[in-house]
Amino acid sequence: MRRNSKFRFQIIIAALFIIFILLIFVSQIVDVPHLFFGRESMPIRWTTLMIEFVISVLAGSILLYLTGRWESGMKDTEEKIEQSRRLLLVILEGSPVAILLIRKDKAVWVSKSIVNILGWPVEKWLKEPSIVFCYPSPEEFERVNREIIYRDIAGKGRIAYEYNYVHKDGHRVPTIVKIQALNKDDLGEGVIFSIIDNSDRKKAEEVIRKLNEGLEQKVKERTNELAEKIHELERFKEATINRELRIKELRDEIDLLKKRLEKKPRK
Repeated sequence: MRRNSKFRFQIIIAALFIIFILLIFVSQIVDVPHLFFGRESMPIRWTTLMIEFVISVLAGSILLYLTGRWESGMKDTEEKIEQSRRLLLVILEGSPVAILLIRKDKAVWVSKSIVNILGWPVEKWLKEPSIVFCYPSPEEFERVNREIIYRDIAGKGRIAYEYNYVHKDGHRVPTIVKIQALNKDDLGEGVIFSIIDNSDRKKAEEVIRKLNEGLEQKVKERTNELAEKIHELERFKEATINRELRIKELRDEIDLLKKRLEKKPRK
C-alpha cells in the first residue's frame, strides 16, 4: 500500500516536471507574446532553449531524487513507529499489571490483564459509559472519585492507594492502584490507571497474622505451664525442707533421750 502511494506521488512529480518542460518549449517555439498580444516577433533562441532544457532536466532529477529520499525516510520512520507501537502493546498485554486509559470516567483503552484481575471482559470496559460497575455502588464510585482520586491528583499529577474492587463473580479483590495524569493541569485529557492484584500479599499477611496469634497463644500456654511447674517445684522444695527440718528435730530429740538414759543410774 505504501509502495503504491510512493509510486503515484513520484508519477505526479514526473508529470508536473514534463508539463513544465513542454511549457518552456511551447513558449519559445510558438512565440506566445507575438501570437496572442501582437508584439514583435522574436526569433527562436535554440541555445537558450537547450540551456533551459538541461537546467530543467537537472532540477527535475534532483527534485525526484530528494522526493525519493524523503519518501524513504518517511517510510523508515513510520516502520520504526509501528515497531515501537507493536512492542509497547506486547509489553502491556504481557504485563501482570492491568493498564487502563480513562477519560471522563470512561475507559478508552484497557489491557487484557484486567480480565485476570477483576474478571470483567475488555469489551465491557470499553462499552460502558463509566467504570462504576467495578465499584460496590454508584455512591462509592462518586466517593472514591471525590475524596481520593480528583482531590489528591490535582496538582500532583500522580497518586497511589489501595482499594478493593468488585470482581465479576461478586467478591472483593484487594488491589494497589497507581494513577498518572496525562496532563495534571487538565484531567480531561485522561489518566492512566495501573492496577496490581494484591490478593497474594493480603493472603500472606493473613497467614502471618494467624501464625503470630497461634504463636502468642502457644507462648502464653507454655508460660502458664512453666509457671505451674515452678510453683510445683517450690511446693516440693518447701515440703522437702520441712521434712528435713522435722528429721533433724527428731534426731535431736533422740540424741537428747539417749543422753538422759545414759545419765540415769542403772539398777
